[in-house]
Amino acid sequence: MTLLLLLAACASDPTSSDDDTVAWYGWVLDGPPTDESDVMTGGVFTAEDATGALLDEGSEPEAENPGWWKLSVPPQSDVVLRLSAEGMIPSVYRATTPSDTGYWLTGALFAYDEAVWLPFFEQFDGQGDVAIQPLGDDVCWLFGAPWDPAGWGKANLHVVDGAGQEATVLAWTSTSDGLIEAGPGDPVDFFLAFNLAPGLVSIKGSFPGPRDIQVDWPARGGEIVTAWFLALPGDAP
Repeated sequence: MTLLLLLAACASDPTSSDDDTVAWYGWVLDGPPTDESDVMTGGVFTAEDATGALLDEGSEPEAENPGWWKLSVPPQSDVVLRLSAEGMIPSVYRATTPSDTGYWLTGALFAYDEAVWLPFFEQFDGQGDVAIQPLGDDVCWLFGAPWDPAGWGKANLHVVDGAGQEATVLAWTSTSDGLIEAGPGDPVDFFLAFNLAPGLVSIKGSFPGPRDIQVDWPARGGEIVTAWFLALPGDAP
């Protein structure tokens, strides 16, 4: 089971990488992709290995294209990506790097514009008896979206935080009339978990098939674990 970042590979670019790394490019947005999305500029974008060692700090290589980022990373490797910038809520991702020079698709990576996304998250305060604690040194949140909403149900999904405590998962279905809480068997368009202790945050699920999953993120306080495009085995695009 992998967390898909929707990569597209292209021909090798010998000017941009050496034998040990590949160049990885793409736009970083200021929130989940919508018609009104802008880009993240002037921030910090890092890739780490499984031990937390820094692999590369991203750069914006084209002055005329702010928000277009480049990383130099080991090929075909599992990495942790962290995004942050002034006025943005930091986010953390898990991903697999491309085998050669590659591009992540626009919308695959984003931080969160505080002015837009804090009010969005705060509207869930009190849902499922969850009193949302503000992000900080001791608190992180999780925001996820399945690759195939029809295959998910709230009762099958569990989030465990860095202290080993299971969190309440709020799962929602988008309709033409707005959002409705998803029950077992309903499509799940996105899900949230708040008040998580930093550390290894895990999503665990058991689905018909059987198709079990577990994905872990080494989250820091103040970050949003971004679990978008989460795919079950066999659901890869």
